Amino acid sequence: MKKFILLVLSAVIAIASSGCAARGAQPENVDISAAVDISTIKQSDYKNDLDGLEKYLKAITYIPENAAASDTMYNVIGAVNGHRFSFTVNRNPVTAELYEYDPDKLNEEATRVLGEVKSEGKFYVFDDKSLQENASFEATLSSNGKYLVIYLDQSSNEELVQRKKDFINAVVNFYK
Repeated sequence: MKKFILLVLSAVIAIASSGCAARGAQPENVDISAAVDISTIKQSDYKNDLDGLEKYLKAITYIPENAAASDTMYNVIGAVNGHRFSFTVNRNPVTAELYEYDPDKLNEEATRVLGEVKSEGKFYVFDDKSLQENASFEATLSSNGKYLVIYLDQSSNEELVQRKKDFINAVVNFYK
């Protein structure tokens, strides 16, 4: 029964990660050619919290200004807060999930998840090894250990692959 519940939870997380396209809403678009010079945007103008990170990513046009954040089940991975954004980059669907941790107060689940991300570049939704095969997410931890980012984009277009790297680097280096 426990395994069945965990599999259902895994399916819910996978469906939720697919973004708003399935709900019929038109996601906001980021046009890479209209990007701002990020060197003109100072991180110090933004708070060192999830809200500040999201505002910073919007200021540097990595998240569309009008993109709405949806809540995530952040507590499942031991985070203190988390939001999902679904948008398009040059009309290609993207889902970006941002999670905030308190590095000084990590619970057992947060310690496990962050440890897996540090060592493997991904984390498993379940600690049970028999359920891990199809329940993992590639993720990156920020330099300060406070933020975790999951960026889902299936494009192999060079420009979009670079945009993914730039987005992740912006999170990694936020309040480095």
